[in-house]
Amino acid sequence: MRKFGLLLTATILAAGSLVQAGTAQAAVPAGVFQDFETDADLTGATVTLPQADKIERTADPTHGASGVKFSIAPAGTPGATASSGLTLNAGTPSLPVSDWSGHTLLGFDFFTEQDYSVVGRITVRDQANKAYGVNYNINARSWTPVDLRLSAITAAGVDISRIAYIGISIPRAGTTVVGHYDAFRLVDTDPYDKSAYGDLAAAQLLRLADFNGVLTKLASQIATMDRQLGHTPADERLRAQVDSAEAQCAELRQTLAAGPMTYAQYAPFNAGVTALQRSVPRLANTIQARLHDKHADFGLESADSMALVYPKDLPFSSTGPSPLVSLTRGEYENVQAVVLPFAEELNGVQAKVTSVSGPAGALTASVAPVGSLNVTPTNQYHRPTYAGWTPDPIRDDLSSVDVPADTIQPYWIRLKASPDARPGVYKVKVDFSADGKHTRTMTVSATVWPVTIPDRPKLNTTFQFTPAIVNDIYGITDPAEQEATKHTYWSFLNDYKIEPDQLYTCPCIPSSPGPVIVPTPVEDVLYIRDHYGLRDFNAFYLWAGMLNPSKPETWQAQIDTWISQLRTAMDSYKAAGVDKYAYVYGFDEANGPLLQAAKQTFAAVKAAFPDVPIMTTLRDNSMGVDTGLAGLVDIWAPQQDLYNQTVAERTRARGDQAWWYPDIATGSPLPNWFNGYPPIDSRTLMGPMSYKAGVEGVLYYATNRWLRSDHANQLLVNDGILSAWKAATFNGTAGDGSMFYPGPTGPMASIRLENFRDGMEDYNLLWLLSHDVAAKPHLPPALKAHAAKLLAADDVVTDQRNFTEDPVRYRHWRTDVIATITAVGLVH
Repeated sequence: MRKFGLLLTATILAAGSLVQAGTAQAAVPAGVFQDFETDADLTGATVTLPQADKIERTADPTHGASGVKFSIAPAGTPGATASSGLTLNAGTPSLPVSDWSGHTLLGFDFFTEQDYSVVGRITVRDQANKAYGVNYNINARSWTPVDLRLSAITAAGVDISRIAYIGISIPRAGTTVVGHYDAFRLVDTDPYDKSAYGDLAAAQLLRLADFNGVLTKLASQIATMDRQLGHTPADERLRAQVDSAEAQCAELRQTLAAGPMTYAQYAPFNAGVTALQRSVPRLANTIQARLHDKHADFGLESADSMALVYPKDLPFSSTGPSPLVSLTRGEYENVQAVVLPFAEELNGVQAKVTSVSGPAGALTASVAPVGSLNVTPTNQYHRPTYAGWTPDPIRDDLSSVDVPADTIQPYWIRLKASPDARPGVYKVKVDFSADGKHTRTMTVSATVWPVTIPDRPKLNTTFQFTPAIVNDIYGITDPAEQEATKHTYWSFLNDYKIEPDQLYTCPCIPSSPGPVIVPTPVEDVLYIRDHYGLRDFNAFYLWAGMLNPSKPETWQAQIDTWISQLRTAMDSYKAAGVDKYAYVYGFDEANGPLLQAAKQTFAAVKAAFPDVPIMTTLRDNSMGVDTGLAGLVDIWAPQQDLYNQTVAERTRARGDQAWWYPDIATGSPLPNWFNGYPPIDSRTLMGPMSYKAGVEGVLYYATNRWLRSDHANQLLVNDGILSAWKAATFNGTAGDGSMFYPGPTGPMASIRLENFRDGMEDYNLLWLLSHDVAAKPHLPPALKAHAAKLLAADDVVTDQRNFTEDPVRYRHWRTDVIATITAVGLVH
C-alpha cells in the first residue's frame, strides 16, 4: 500500500489557516529575517503535541544573542506521533516574511548536542495549500546549515510570494530529543559564506555536549582491553589497535582541553569522537572473541537471529561461542555465527555443517554467509539508523568469501526440526576455515521440544508477488520458462509462510502506465491448491484508477464491465470447484469522491455475487460506520498506524474481519521491515503483535519491487559479499516492497524474511496454546492463568507502538510459551 501524504500532524496542517488569502507581504532584502531575539518572536509558532513538546528561547545562537530550542517528548508519550514538528506560521511574528521571491535560497541553522543521528523533514506550504517537502540530516552533536533552493520549491508548484508556513520535524526517540534552530535567512548567492554561523554553532556544541564524559568513558574501556591481552602475535596485533585507539582518545582530549574551535576544527573533532565511540566497543567484540580461545587464528562468536551484525563500524551483542537454540517439531529457527579477524585479512573463508547428532528424528541444518547492502535511511524510518553497509541477503550462492582485517563476517545458520523429530538436545557442528588457518568449529545446541506446531499458517497473508518483474530482470521471454519460474517463486514464498497471491491481478508490472487488470486465471488457482493448499485467493482487483472521481455519471459503465469480467471468472472457478475460496480486492487506499464510487461498486458486486467477500484498504478509519460501507465490505485492512483496536473489535462483532498492513508510512515506533530496522520488528509484527491485536490477516503491497529503473547498474544480487545491488526501493526507502532478493538463479532469502517466517511460527505457537487450553477446561487454575498471561503477550507487546526489541526478553517469553504448551499437554 502507498501513503504519499507529508508527515505533518493535524496541528501543523491547521496552522495554514492563520494566513488568509490576500495577505502576502512585500519581498524583503536578503539577510536574516528571524533570529529569535525576543520572546515575542515565538508568537504564532506551533508544535505537534503542545502538552508535551515545547519551544523556548535560549542563549544558544548561531546568529545574534539567542535562538530557539525545540524539545520533543519521547515516543511513548500519550498522543505522540512518530515525529514532532515545529511550525513557523506566516502572518505571525514567528514567520515575519511570507514573500520569499527574488532570492535564491532560504537558509537556517539546526544543531543538536545529543548523540542522535536521524533524518528529519521540512515542509513549505503556500496559501493555496501547495506543498514542497525535503529531508534534512540530523547528525550527532553536529550543526546542519539547511539551504532550500527556492527554484526547487517553485518547481513543486508552491507560490513563494505567498507562503503560509514552514514546518520542520524531528523523529521522536525513547527519551526527550532536543534541537536548536536559528538565523532564518534569504540568500541571493549560492554558495555563500556560512562560516560565522558554523563557528557560533561549534561554540554552543562544545558547551552543551558532554565530550569530557564521553572521552573519559572511552579511555576507561580502552585501558580494560589493554589489560586483557597477552603477548602472542595475534595479541600484539590487537594491542596495536588498542594503542591506536588510546592515542586517538588522548589526542581528542588534548584538542578539547585546548579551548575554542572554529567549526572547521570542530567537525573533525566530533567525527573523531563518533568514530571512536564505534571502534572501541567493536574492538572489544574482537578481544572478547580472543579471550574465548587464546590459541585460535580468528574469532568465532554467535549472535541472535533477531539482531543485525554489521560488517563494518558497529559492534554487535555476542551470545557467546556456543549458542543455544530452542524450537518445536515442524519449526525453523536460526542463529548467527560471526567470524572476527584478529587484525589481519582472512582469505577463502568457508563454512560447512559437518554433523548433526542427537535423538532419533530429522533435524536439518545449513549455513551461508550474510551479505550486505549499502543503505541510506530516509525520513520514513523515524528512528536513528546506521547509514552504510547493512546485513540482509543470505548468500547461499557464495561458498567462499574474503574477510578484510577491518571487517567482521556474519553467517546464517538455519535449523529445521521435522514434524517427527524426537524431543531432546541436538548438536549441530559447523566448521569455519580460512586459507592458512586452523579450522574452528562452532557447536550449536538445539533443544527440540515435544510440541508440534501446525505447518499451515493460522494468520492470513495477502502479499503481492509480481512475476512480470522477475521475467524482466532475468530476461525470461519463453512462456513455458516464465511459468516454471513463477512456480519456483511461489514455492519459495510458500516455504516462508506466504500464500501465493496477487493483490493487483494483472500479468504486467502493476506500477507500469495503464496496467491491464484481469481476473486471476483458474489455472493459477488450481496449481496453488494442488501444490500448497488453498485458503483463499484474490479473484479480481477493482482498480479505482479506472474511475474519474469528478465524473460519477461514468462510473456505472466501468462497474458493469468489472461485473462482466468477474462473472466469467467466477464461472470458471465454480466449474473447477474453487469458487468458495475467491474474494475480490479493490479501491486501494481510496478516499474523497472515490469512497462513493467504492460504495456503488461494492453494492453491485454484492448484488451479483453475494457470497464473494470484498476486501479493501480504502480510507475509512471507522471501518464502514461513517461511510455507509458497513455491510458491503467483509475484510477491512487499514494501515497499521491507522488501526484502532476499539473500531476493529466493533467491526468483528458485526461479522467482518479487521486486518492491518505496514507500508512506507509505517515508521518507528511501529514495526516494519525496512533494511536496517532490527529484525525482531518483523518477527514481533507477524507473531505476538498480530495475535494480540486479533487481526485475521496481514496485507502487503509488494514482495519483489525490483524495478529495472531502480537497479539498472546491478539487476541481481550476484556479485560480492558487499553487493552493489541498490538497497533503495520505493521512494528511496530500502526494503519497502522488497522482502527478499533476486539471486543469481532465483529467489534469495533475507534476514528480514527469515524473521517474518519465525514470527508466523510464533503466531502458530500462540494459536496452539489457545487451542490446547480451550480443549482442557479443567486445567489447574494457576496453569490456566499463566497461559492467559502468555497469550496476552504483555511481556513483549503492549500495542503496535510499544514492544520490546530485546531478543533475550523475547526468547524468554517464547520459551515460556512452548514450555506451557508442553505442561498443558501433560494434563489429563
